Amino acid sequence: MIDLGSNSARLVIYRSAPVGPPWSIHENKEYPRLVNELGDDGYLTRKARHSGGAAMLEFQRLLKLYGVTEVHAVATSAVREARNGPEFAEEIQRRCGFPLRILTSDEEARYAYLGVASALPLEKDLIMDLGGGSLQAMAVRNGRLQETLSLPLGVVRLHRKFLKHDPPKPKELEALEDHVDKGLRSLGRLKAGRGERIIGVGGTTRSLARALQAVREYPIARVHGYTLRTRDLERLYSVLSESSTEVRREMPGISSTRADIIVAGLAVVLGVLHRRDADSLTVSGCGIREGIAQEVLDRTLPATTSDMAQGSALATLWALGMDAGHARRVREIALNCFDTTVRFHHLEEEERLALEVAALLHDVGITLSYPDHATHSAYFLRNRPLYGLTHRGFLLASLAAGMHEGDYLSDNVAKRHPLIASRDDLEVARILGGMLALAESIGDSHPRPRLSLREARLRVEVSPGTPVDSRLLHRAGRWLKRSLEVTLDARER
Repeated sequence: MIDLGSNSARLVIYRSAPVGPPWSIHENKEYPRLVNELGDDGYLTRKARHSGGAAMLEFQRLLKLYGVTEVHAVATSAVREARNGPEFAEEIQRRCGFPLRILTSDEEARYAYLGVASALPLEKDLIMDLGGGSLQAMAVRNGRLQETLSLPLGVVRLHRKFLKHDPPKPKELEALEDHVDKGLRSLGRLKAGRGERIIGVGGTTRSLARALQAVREYPIARVHGYTLRTRDLERLYSVLSESSTEVRREMPGISSTRADIIVAGLAVVLGVLHRRDADSLTVSGCGIREGIAQEVLDRTLPATTSDMAQGSALATLWALGMDAGHARRVREIALNCFDTTVRFHHLEEEERLALEVAALLHDVGITLSYPDHATHSAYFLRNRPLYGLTHRGFLLASLAAGMHEGDYLSDNVAKRHPLIASRDDLEVARILGGMLALAESIGDSHPRPRLSLREARLRVEVSPGTPVDSRLLHRAGRWLKRSLEVTLDARER
């Protein structure tokens, strides 16, 4: 998958499973910044064609190296606007051997929507995909794309036009902010509905998320699904706009290739948030490239959180060559235990989904080594790009998976995650870990075990001769008794 944007050019080589999202096995990025070389006459300059062509030739080399035979290459704003854009695309095809498809603004918005819809639950949302040359805005109602709007408010375009000094002068910032505010007036015609959520797509929002995570010493290196508060972005804007590019490059989270243009990008992000009177923005790590991949794979969208989580987990098992049969059996028993004991724990869908993911992936750590595999599984869950879970849900799933073979919480985990989970959440993780240990201890029984609850006694009935891991069963009973005051009664039926 190749995305030739107005600022950067990206190559992502995907693999896919029969279910769930594809995953990247190689990524590369170049910075031809084509929009900077879009002349006043509307033509891409020779320099732009050379730098863009060089990036495509490098990608062609990598595609051959990896043996990729199916290539989807698209170009967006700068090539779309250029009067010689079609000629440039034909030149790329002659030199590289794959067609370069120039997306319309509507197609660009649609693919961004599909990418977000594959990775975040959508209802009433305004999606903003901020690129180097343009801002694509999409109104979503009832989870489906309704209206789109393309505005010439790209990061590189605005930086070149308004910010002539480093750091920018106050009058330059004022002119930039005024231009953005006027340019966003037409945003009012996109109506997502009362209580809409703002979702940000693109390198600018990801970079801003990493910067704020670094300030907070956030414990999970994951920006997808992260919430940026407007007041924090306003404070960050004050700091970045008063700093030089070299100083910004030294700031944690701000990449060296984006340090010069990040102020212009943040001005647009804040402009959208102020226009919509929004107090936060949710970051999507998926956009155009993932949207095209979803279309190629013919996935059904929008997806529910359960479908996202389950599909991501099953795709992970497939990628690792692991048997999903045992994982599915453990999941079924764990969720049965969750539903049977709900009047004692009063947990809700977020916790149930975390348990489902933990159950499906509780043994992935075996691919590293069997000793301490539960700890490896916990690490894997915190770092694998899974979808459908909140950051709190990821942490709960990770802790539960880490506990099914031992008291993972004893490893000072609580001290490392206070920004995501409260002390009460650590007790929730212990409950989920107990359910997972129970499910693992009898996961290979046949026929399926029966679970029933009478007063405060959870009865588990298995068939005679069923292999039972008594060690895990004992641990599960101890944790359920401690956390829920429920006594585990396991017997043959």
